Amino acid sequence: MDPVRMADGPSYTVASNLAITPFRYAYLKRPIQMEPLLAREIPSIKPGALDGQPVHFFDLNLDTHYYAPVEECLKDSHHDGTGRPVLAADLELNLKRSADPANEAFMISLLSKSIVGFADYSEYLQLARQEKDIGSLSASEQARVLAELYSRPIDGVKVLDDDTLRIYLNSSSDRILYFFAMVSAAPITEACWREFNSRDKDQNALERTMISSGPYYLKSWEPRDRIVLERNTLYRDRFPALPEDSSQWPDGLQKHPERAREMSSLEGKPLPLTDRVIFYLIQSGSTVWTLFEQGYQDRVALTKDSYEGVLDGEELRPEYRERGVRLSTEAELTTFGWIFNLRDPVVGRSVELRKAIRCIIDPRELINRFYEGRAMVAYGLLPPGMEGFEPEKEARKCTKGYVDNLLSRAGYAKGIDPETGKPLVLRLIDVPRPASASFHSYLVERIAKLGIRLEVDLFDAPTYFEKRMKGKFQITTWGWGADYPDPQNFFQLFYGGNAGTPYNEAHFQNAAFDQAYRALDEAKDPARRQQLIDRMNSILEEEVPVLLLFHRINYGISQPWLSVYEPHPMGYNLLQYRGVDSEQRDRFQSEYNSIF
Repeated sequence: MDPVRMADGPSYTVASNLAITPFRYAYLKRPIQMEPLLAREIPSIKPGALDGQPVHFFDLNLDTHYYAPVEECLKDSHHDGTGRPVLAADLELNLKRSADPANEAFMISLLSKSIVGFADYSEYLQLARQEKDIGSLSASEQARVLAELYSRPIDGVKVLDDDTLRIYLNSSSDRILYFFAMVSAAPITEACWREFNSRDKDQNALERTMISSGPYYLKSWEPRDRIVLERNTLYRDRFPALPEDSSQWPDGLQKHPERAREMSSLEGKPLPLTDRVIFYLIQSGSTVWTLFEQGYQDRVALTKDSYEGVLDGEELRPEYRERGVRLSTEAELTTFGWIFNLRDPVVGRSVELRKAIRCIIDPRELINRFYEGRAMVAYGLLPPGMEGFEPEKEARKCTKGYVDNLLSRAGYAKGIDPETGKPLVLRLIDVPRPASASFHSYLVERIAKLGIRLEVDLFDAPTYFEKRMKGKFQITTWGWGADYPDPQNFFQLFYGGNAGTPYNEAHFQNAAFDQAYRALDEAKDPARRQQLIDRMNSILEEEVPVLLLFHRINYGISQPWLSVYEPHPMGYNLLQYRGVDSEQRDRFQSEYNSIF
């Protein structure tokens, strides 16, 4: 729940509904567009000066929004009688926490590159932590010492007044604005930060809660069971209007005018539409589907277990349409595949071995067998809907002779490890998923065609992500969803300067790739940008730090008592737009599940 440390999709899915950020992505506008939320407007980047040096800057001018009134620590001197408003100093504290190397902030690369003095502040905190030997202190002493260290400002971050934060930049690039639309930018008050720091060492107490400022607050969290969110009674926002130009509507509303009319009827209603949201952890896909059939799940994503019984081609089967069930689809801004740990002495030293593995895994067959064709082959790193997306290219010539030659050049002719005289053993880490047993069996069978034995090691999600973050794997399943809609967000995952961080788990380093990556950061001309994107894709194709498999298309179905809903490519902070007719749901559950 700590937004600074958050780096995985499931955490974002929950926590994005608990935090208000300066910007967000407009729910009903396409293409993707940022709009102000906590801030009054999207600022422009202006030239300026700081300490006599030319820089650029922007101001975040904040509107009045309140934290959920559920924490005693919010009753500080800034409480205005209604509640504790979000202040510019709260955003400044988030940036200081992001600069603290002990927090391993997910967005530290973008922040360090963009904000004047941010990297220096991070170094200052690292040295000060060592000097104070903070790790040896009690939780309460850690809280006190960290507050002293954090009292020093970041050179490029200035609180001008309660409602204005000025941020000085190293360049005119506006990419930093994307950060302020992410839950990673969630504000926190100093009083609450100190209170929770004193409860547990190393700020760990903040991983189990969130100082909520969004439409919901965290009511309860029972690990491996359920998470309950409740309405923030001080949240002030209303359902948005549809754009006047229907070509800017989501595809689902363009295809279904009746949904657009229903969506228009929600305009102006107070958000969130629902008082309580419950997330259940359900291990079996068939169980999820059974609960939906019985009316105990309001909305589910379709999986292999349910595609065939629910869909007729690309549409719902008639019995579900008659029941009022709705289908929505959205091509996600995601790419899935495998990451190879290039520090590993086996897969890391041999590009030929990685190419042989790539040849033997057929993404199209995998999509047809396990995703019912509801995904797209990934021919490049970027997903559909992103600048530079590569829809198709010439198929690789993976003949048996070519693959055999690759294995021989790798030193594993016919898949045999010369040190043991037995089949080479490779290890893949993953988490259990619905239908994962058959999926993993398929992968084992495919790799066996090389004469190589693949061992799949399954871990619970926290352990799995920890192993990935610490580089304790040989091969890992991998997926990346856009944090912000810019190609740089994907290519940063293989930039040499990010090696060993969550941004470059492969530890990939290539001078030509890095040069193109840095040039893309400055390039404005679309043709030049496409040239650089093509260059980086070709290097990934040749060096294979990643096995690119597919881009997912999300198929979701909603019960008739759930208000009309459209998915969004960014996929976060959407729970506030979902309303429920609980009386209709109760009637259905009673009638469908009656034994008389």
